[in-house]
Amino acid sequence: MKGCGRPVKVPLSSWRAALLAAVIVLAAWGLESRSVPPATGAKLPSVVLASLTGDSPISTDAMRGAPLIINFWATWCVPCREEMQSLELLSRRLSRYGVRVIGIDMDMDLNLAAEFVRARRLTFPMYADGPGRQLQSLLRVSSLPETVLVSAEGAIVARIVGARGWNGIESDRLLLRTLGLQLAAAE
Repeated sequence: MKGCGRPVKVPLSSWRAALLAAVIVLAAWGLESRSVPPATGAKLPSVVLASLTGDSPISTDAMRGAPLIINFWATWCVPCREEMQSLELLSRRLSRYGVRVIGIDMDMDLNLAAEFVRARRLTFPMYADGPGRQLQSLLRVSSLPETVLVSAEGAIVARIVGARGWNGIESDRLLLRTLGLQLAAAE
């Protein structure tokens, strides 16, 4: 084999290029690992949310003690708008079980979001994540709509990316499996 036994001279510029490439790959891998959403079982982060309807701000810590369904949405997101009526019905249906359904708006214009809520006569609590989008960032929500299911103890039990109909057998099975809800068949 040609070159065996003799040291191979690599120009210094090649070493620098290789080192730079390695640093870029490692940095990208580190960034990617930070973009991974919290795992099932992770605690819901403590964040204060502002109400879109004029109610007092609330902390996610104050919502513990009951299962929680958090839907991230925006007015510009067509699937989000289409899912809203289903979430409204789900909220009404699950309130007797102590389950809270809340919406977290991702719009820049909170007045637009508040008007959307009023026009659609949505009654479940709607909040804004604030200018820093702290909860969205901590949960690493990267597409809308996304729904996060949280146990009464504050543990994330499931994440659903994309819109869905929340009032059917498939959703009831999901809620039974993740939140332990036994929903009456006649609902």
